[in-house]
Amino acid sequence: MFGLINVGQPLYFQIKKYRMKKIVCLLAGVFACFQLFSQGVDFKSVSLKEALEQAKTQGKMVFVDCYTTWCGPCKMMAEQVFPQKEAGDFFNTHFVNVKFDMEKGEGKELSTRFKIRAYPTFLLLEPDGTERYRIVGGGELEEFIERVSRGLQEKNSLPVLDKEYTTGKMSKRRMLDLVMTLQDAYDADRLKVVADELVKRLTFNEKVSTPYWVIYEDNSLSPLTSDNFSFLLKNKAAFEKNVGEMKVNQKIASAYSGMLYGYVAGFAKKEDVARLDVMKQQLDEYDLPDKTYLQTKLALAYARCNEDIDRMISILEKEICNLPQGELWTLATSLDFIKKNGNKAQWGQVATLGDQFVEAAKEEDLKGYLRSYFSSFKKLASIGVYWEDLTLEQALKKAESGKRMVFVDCYTTWCGPCKYMTSNVFPQEVVGDYFNSNFVCLKIDMEKGEGPELVKRYGIRAFPTFLILRPDGSVYHKLLGSGEADAFLKRVQEGMKEENSTGYLDRLYEEGNRDKAFLSRYIQSLLSIYEESKAKDVSNVLLGLLDESEKVDSSYWFVFESPALTKKGTDQFKYLIDHREEFIQSLGKQKVDDKLYAVYYNQLSYILKGYDKKSTVEEVNMKNEIRPFKLEKRKELSACIDIAEAYMKKDLKRLYTCCKKGFKLFHDDEAMNIAFPVLKYLKTERLQEDELQKLVLVLEANIKDESLRKYISSNM
Repeated sequence: MFGLINVGQPLYFQIKKYRMKKIVCLLAGVFACFQLFSQGVDFKSVSLKEALEQAKTQGKMVFVDCYTTWCGPCKMMAEQVFPQKEAGDFFNTHFVNVKFDMEKGEGKELSTRFKIRAYPTFLLLEPDGTERYRIVGGGELEEFIERVSRGLQEKNSLPVLDKEYTTGKMSKRRMLDLVMTLQDAYDADRLKVVADELVKRLTFNEKVSTPYWVIYEDNSLSPLTSDNFSFLLKNKAAFEKNVGEMKVNQKIASAYSGMLYGYVAGFAKKEDVARLDVMKQQLDEYDLPDKTYLQTKLALAYARCNEDIDRMISILEKEICNLPQGELWTLATSLDFIKKNGNKAQWGQVATLGDQFVEAAKEEDLKGYLRSYFSSFKKLASIGVYWEDLTLEQALKKAESGKRMVFVDCYTTWCGPCKYMTSNVFPQEVVGDYFNSNFVCLKIDMEKGEGPELVKRYGIRAFPTFLILRPDGSVYHKLLGSGEADAFLKRVQEGMKEENSTGYLDRLYEEGNRDKAFLSRYIQSLLSIYEESKAKDVSNVLLGLLDESEKVDSSYWFVFESPALTKKGTDQFKYLIDHREEFIQSLGKQKVDDKLYAVYYNQLSYILKGYDKKSTVEEVNMKNEIRPFKLEKRKELSACIDIAEAYMKKDLKRLYTCCKKGFKLFHDDEAMNIAFPVLKYLKTERLQEDELQKLVLVLEANIKDESLRKYISSNM
């Protein structure tokens, strides 16, 4: 960060201060739905092209607000700054004003085009679309208008300043202009280079003068450990005379607060503790704003460096009522290391302390964040599931003696849902109460120790898998997949009823039960635990018992609807094709067509993902085969076929053309299963970055799921 931002404060709270200088949205907020008053800035609902045309006609420039819905400072500007009459008077006079969500519609293209890296970002554009000036971060209206007014002057634009700078003959005042422009643009690397060069050229009187104070008040240019800050301390009186005692003390306090935050958050090493002694001596010398709190923060820094958990808790318990609102979140999250290094008693203390943090917070949003954060400590402090340090054989013996069963969490270290269960479900008291009462509980890594043998023994094919074993080691019940605590607990309790257990169903089948209703139930149970091979065998038995009218009945549609049982090339799929009209009469065209589409679509996705190595190019071109069906999504399917065909032929030019056309049709499922593997392939084939990005933008435009959009963007 730069300017007068206190790096020891979370950004969320800096936006609440009216005296802040510059704000850059680097933390996610949870705000949306901006509403402007009529007397404020008139943001036009037009494209950038249309805005540029209007600007040309009106002899104005274009002001672009580049925002996101999750950006807190963006919301602050929209709700507190832009609606003001003074803002409207200024911006409506000088600009055609537009705003774009950088994650939607045209905003995504503009984000790439103008290389937007932080929010909010404000662009001042010439009528021809070239960028004259950039401001990253908002602020109070008066200060913000000053920054924009600088940008209105062509002499302050980066192209003009850069040209002058490259001559090597730039005056000190013009270098200062360049520094301020780079500050506004949040170009940290170039800013430091130019600022350092400028400082070397300045005389003593110039350094301590008001114009050049912008260098010394900028925390990125004058951090606590810098030569600039040392110069400031050494010549504090001279600075105070020229820029004011309050500004100087605020800068010094901000620098100390930022440095102390690094210690409190655990970024410093133990050997850096000596630096705290120096800061303590220095703090005693100056009458700084919030000095009492800085001393509290110093005490926390000492405790954190020494990993003295009890001391940190004690300080916060004592000082919680005196902590600044803007520091509550910072200090709360500094306790994160206790999750790993603490014990249950300390976790319980932190959980109780969390209630005090919530009570101290004034903002409802902050209260919610704090509740959510400290809930993890409450989970850690709860009883939770007790995992025995035993082998499976030892656990089975213990279960037998205690007349219980064995619950086995079959996990891997790389499995996300496994980690979720470990962190969020099993530590909960209600889960622990049930499991500890009914089972001997084991956690076994399926890739270490006895894990690989158990994978074979129990046919484990996906993770997480949960086994409920009888004392003789046979399977009573099997479950797959994670879930929320209540839902998971209900699944386990239902499975403990003998008539629902997988072991009971296995036994009935092996004993010769061939009742159609039972076989249907058994097949669906097998599918739920990924026993696909056995499910196929049982489904063949079931279909052999059914007459022609029963096969097309809705009661047995699950066999044909299942992706595992009815794939392209299977007998079930051939039967579906041959009796399509009978199925339509029984189930409706939509359901049948959806299944046909899914079969062809899945086959194509298997090819693109590399799962299908047998299909030929000729087999991929299924257009003639599907044409008679007149499927609702035939355009999407045709696009998939074209992409798969070009992919198999390694025709990059045609593949790119097909993707450009097809991606416009794709939605979330197609994006992940068809588009994403193709994009990965194109990336490996070193398709030009700008061309690849164009495809990504085309794809993202049709994806509704925000997390999927971000996943694709981050992996491209």
